[in-house]
Amino acid sequence: MTISMRFGLPGGRGDLDGASSTSTVELARVAETLGYDSLWFTDGHLSSVGSRTMKARSSPIPLAAAVAASTSRIRIGFTALHLTLHDPIRLAADLATLDRLSGGRVTLGVGWPIAPYTRAYQGAAPVQVDLPDALDTIVGYWRGRTRMADGAQFRVEPTPAQHPHPPIEVAASSEETIVWAASRGYGLLLSAVQTIASLAACMELYTSHGGTAGDVRVERFCLVAESDAAARERATPIVVRLTRRLAALGGDEHGHTAVGTTDLDPFRFHEETAVIGGPATVARRFAELRDELGVARVNLRPSFSGTASLALQQSTVRMFAAKVAPLLAQPAIRRVNS
Repeated sequence: MTISMRFGLPGGRGDLDGASSTSTVELARVAETLGYDSLWFTDGHLSSVGSRTMKARSSPIPLAAAVAASTSRIRIGFTALHLTLHDPIRLAADLATLDRLSGGRVTLGVGWPIAPYTRAYQGAAPVQVDLPDALDTIVGYWRGRTRMADGAQFRVEPTPAQHPHPPIEVAASSEETIVWAASRGYGLLLSAVQTIASLAACMELYTSHGGTAGDVRVERFCLVAESDAAARERATPIVVRLTRRLAALGGDEHGHTAVGTTDLDPFRFHEETAVIGGPATVARRFAELRDELGVARVNLRPSFSGTASLALQQSTVRMFAAKVAPLLAQPAIRRVNS
């Protein structure tokens, strides 16, 4: 039986990656109409002045709330909220409110912020909070855990629409993280910068400790054009800019598993990591992820972390829905030169 694949898009800072909150709402409506499964928002409110390696994003929960109020089906996720930087009571209440507002459409992705961001956010002596503890605290509030103050008990309200809480997915930052996520029954988020070999190793570790392949969500940088040749021509300068940026970050994007410098060679990145090509080639590449690794959930990254133009992103989103998704619904994908 062929696994049915579901695809999500970035909510971004604005449109696909760089406009206004109004554009994000319009994107959500278009994505829902085109059949996309979900929109994803990333944490981070600080940008590095004078640098292109750390860009700020709109506050994710209010932006997600605007999307929830303007849509009816598309799921709303986070890749990933930095729980250790948030007040747990406020975050538990805000996420539960969003889940109720959306009719139970929230997926909570959690992860670790990169070290410079933590220091910038909290100062020279950041508060040491462990992510598992922070997550346990929030889930505990959703399950009815109370707090005592001056002899009185207080409960965090509201509770989420989804029972006992929204699905939780963990950004893979180490082997220990993957094992912990599997042992707790949480989903796994695998970064767009990881090679196929890295994805396979992470999934093997996850499933060998109790996780299931269907609970793994994979991000992939993606560019679709009329043909492989056209896609390569448009993607080459984008991939060069992106790999340079990732190299400046040490191969670590948003607290996910870091990759080696050899994985950031532009040619290798184009051929092995990003999914670039005409409709038939792109469909085949995703079918290989599905059939060989069991991947069912994919978040497309058409912005290439802000290095692709908005027009090119929009073209990829529409062409993927119109020409790639129908091919993936077929029983088999043959190798076709497009």
